[in-house]
Amino acid sequence: MSWVGWLGVDMAVIGLIAIALEVLLLLPRVLRLTKRLNELTLLYDDQIRLTRDELQILSHTLSETRALLRPYRRIQRWLGHPLTLAVLASYRRRRKLRRS
Repeated sequence: MSWVGWLGVDMAVIGLIAIALEVLLLLPRVLRLTKRLNELTLLYDDQIRLTRDELQILSHTLSETRALLRPYRRIQRWLGHPLTLAVLASYRRRRKLRRS
């Protein structure tokens, strides 16, 4: 092999050494990043668990509120009926006419 061929081999070896050196320089950063990612994953899982617990409490409270308001549903339906609203409006108009 000629000196040009050996020069190519030398350049390839130097390139591989440079790549290995870069990988070694990046290794501590990658390890720190992996550690931080694991910490963030644990934090995220904890927050998800807390959110699910809060949603469960909210659901329980909502069902309890619905159960407590059950007796008032009929009154709400009566008061919201269009005929009831019309009667109340007519009473309001009559009261205004009497005052003026």
